[in-house]
Amino acid sequence: MKPVIAQERIPILDIARGVAILGILLVNMAFYSNSLQAIQFQIELWPDFWNKAANKFLEIFVNGKFIAVFSFLFGYGMIVLKDRTVTKGRRFVPLYLRRLLALFLFGWIHGWFIWFGDILLHYALLGFVLLLFHKCKPRTLLVWAVLLILLIPVLLLATGAEGTGTPQLSPEFKQYVDQMIERDQMIYGTGTYGEIQKQRVWDWNISLGNQFLFYPQLLGLFLLGASFAKFRLLHDVAVYHRVWIRICLWSGAIGLVSTLLPIGLEQVGAHSGLINQLNVIRHLIGSPLLGLFYIAILALLVRKQAWERALRPLANVGRMAFTNYIMQSVLCTLIFYSYGLGWYGKLNVLEGMLLSAAIFIGQMVISALWLRIFQMGPLEWIWRMLTYLSISPIRKKRSGAELSG
Repeated sequence: MKPVIAQERIPILDIARGVAILGILLVNMAFYSNSLQAIQFQIELWPDFWNKAANKFLEIFVNGKFIAVFSFLFGYGMIVLKDRTVTKGRRFVPLYLRRLLALFLFGWIHGWFIWFGDILLHYALLGFVLLLFHKCKPRTLLVWAVLLILLIPVLLLATGAEGTGTPQLSPEFKQYVDQMIERDQMIYGTGTYGEIQKQRVWDWNISLGNQFLFYPQLLGLFLLGASFAKFRLLHDVAVYHRVWIRICLWSGAIGLVSTLLPIGLEQVGAHSGLINQLNVIRHLIGSPLLGLFYIAILALLVRKQAWERALRPLANVGRMAFTNYIMQSVLCTLIFYSYGLGWYGKLNVLEGMLLSAAIFIGQMVISALWLRIFQMGPLEWIWRMLTYLSISPIRKKRSGAELSG
């Protein structure tokens, strides 16, 4: 089977992946550069006004939104791949199983030997469950998606659990957490490669347990994307223009209200129990809705030629999303860990955002240059070979005019 050529691609999917890669980098920057314990227990490391403002911006517009976009696109992509595979006369299930096994392997290597916060292994594991739904009708997928997305927030609200609220630490435990943060700083910032490797696997195990709690949410977002793909809502946005306007309005309105309401109430000193309950809705319902809102905005903008041209550099990043995701981990661990520049714990939130922007601009340039010569990113190429069990050409064929010139 030949690689997907440019004419067969759905441009909005690549653009949305490119945007998601930027959002994920903005979120992950804190994990690359600071102790997992500080993030897990919400220890404020940079309490000055501008860094608090930057943190608030990320909290409202970034955190949780772009992993939702990426998860939605993962589900959408499965159905697109299935349609193309069946059209070309191949069996989809064995092919997709190989694709997931390869993704699992990549995720394990990434998590153990590059950066502990890997998401690929979790996508692979949940992909096996997603595969069970590939024959379902779009409305069935939509019902399952809504049920799974609502499952954890409903359980948290019904049991009165605080969910994602700020944890209240005793002085003794706070002292213990501070010691753990200092230890992480020493290991990642000045330790040997062996010490870092041991700590990386330890943090990977902690992250693994944390991610399991969000599996219903991720699977729900996969199924939402698969449902939209079966409805073909992004295949031809012009046909479903009115649908996307309604999605944009409803997801944006509910997502923003559920995100801003607990933050506003916290500022006026409302009851902490109410704020904690609203925070559950904010993180587990508001964030996916805002992720869908971002997709809807992009879908509507791409219809306009001027916007499509302006957003095209993001599509290059999106076409190489796998490569760019791993590249971010390689670059950032080299910047922050002691076997690189050793900047661990030295960059504040604003500086981390500026570094994220610089890295992403570099990725836009590299992706554009790479795709002038090659059909896909290097890791996409390896992933494709493991999926199809054949060597695909990676270089673009030169046109007759280029050859004669």
